Amino acid sequence: MRHYNPQKTQRYKIFFVIAIALSITAYIVFSPNYERENPDAVLISEPFWNLITPLEIELSDNVALKSYRVSIRYNDQEALLEAGNLSGEKSVKIAVKNTATKNPPTDQATLVIEVADDSNWHFFDGNRIVKTVALTIDRVKPVVTVVANSYGIAMGGSALVVFEARDENLREVVVVTKNGRTFTAAPFFVDGFYAALVAREIDEKEFQAYAYASDHAGNQMRARIPFYLKDPKYRSSTIKLTKSSMEGKIDDLNFMHNHDKNASELTQFEKFIFVNETLRKRSLEMIAEATKPAKLEFIDRFEVAPFIPLPNSSPVAGFGDKRDYTLDGIKVSSSTHYGLDLASIKEAAVRTSNGGGVIFSGENGIYGNMPIVHHGLGLYSLYGHCTKLTVAQGETASAGSQVGTTGVSGLAFGDHTHFETRVQGVAVTPIEWMDERWIKANIVKVQEDAKTIINGRDR
Repeated sequence: MRHYNPQKTQRYKIFFVIAIALSITAYIVFSPNYERENPDAVLISEPFWNLITPLEIELSDNVALKSYRVSIRYNDQEALLEAGNLSGEKSVKIAVKNTATKNPPTDQATLVIEVADDSNWHFFDGNRIVKTVALTIDRVKPVVTVVANSYGIAMGGSALVVFEARDENLREVVVVTKNGRTFTAAPFFVDGFYAALVAREIDEKEFQAYAYASDHAGNQMRARIPFYLKDPKYRSSTIKLTKSSMEGKIDDLNFMHNHDKNASELTQFEKFIFVNETLRKRSLEMIAEATKPAKLEFIDRFEVAPFIPLPNSSPVAGFGDKRDYTLDGIKVSSSTHYGLDLASIKEAAVRTSNGGGVIFSGENGIYGNMPIVHHGLGLYSLYGHCTKLTVAQGETASAGSQVGTTGVSGLAFGDHTHFETRVQGVAVTPIEWMDERWIKANIVKVQEDAKTIINGRDR
């Protein structure tokens, strides 16, 4: 017969209570429902506000967000901008609009961001943070004024503009077009003035460009550049494809560049389509990307001499030539020629008339071996189909120096060089940049006129 032991029973009860307590403690410590990590809030927008553009804020938590509150504080007065509940997201971006005032008492404010997560910590109240960010209220738009510009711009042509852009919190100064292209501007001559080369694409019938500036608060301003539009007509031709025209070069370029596993099974026509469309597109995209500068340095004067890449040469194909390819009388493909083909003697010396940095020197699909030289202000020249390259990427080429020799590399059927000019990625007619009169009227005179106007304002 067992005897009842009250002390032993009491110890079991104590152990049981301790075990439960430890289990509860372990659950609280290790359960994600009781996590103790604070949420976070980051102002994505810059700490400037025009009271119009919404402020972008990112809220995040390691487990789940619960609620947020955003307010703005002027001096000792605080006003609610936005508040809301969140349904357990780990990360969310909110765009906070101005619902407080359109006429703040000061241009200095404090943004207050409160965030709570969905934890049961702090007696089910969750983890909370309060972040404050100093804001500068700026509702003044930049001042943008066109000072001088080239009279006209042709389809496939270039132009220069000098303009003034001022703002206490200036952020971006560029030229933008109606069709969404952006051209970087360089600081010019004196503080507050900028110069930019502008290009009109070869098939861009409707064209309008604006000098544009924005500040850190999101205020924007633009000024229309009064270009007269010229619409030259470019040549068109039809090329009949034959078996011989789709062999040789087409086979070689497919072998070099078509790495599809079924490339060897293509017909001659399919190989031609690969070269004329797929490989051509790749080659053009490479050039467009390589000739788009991210930043331009200050210039006091942009000087450029007429380009003469191949003295005593004859043109064999022009800029803007449009070619339709037919097979058995049916159009099957097309292409546009973005340069000027020049030929003289076999493997003649190709020279750059203007110095600059060699930003590429190598093989590029249908262009074959080619160097690209940046001459400043976003103007580039390239020389395709070279047999030999005499400059390396990263070098500086001096005016008049040899950059290669003519040849038949790439998609070339006779010894020549493909001379191409680009303005910030856009192919433009080399004829303008080979014409001394055009350069004087559209590049040199625009800068001289701008300096005269700028100096007159300072008096």
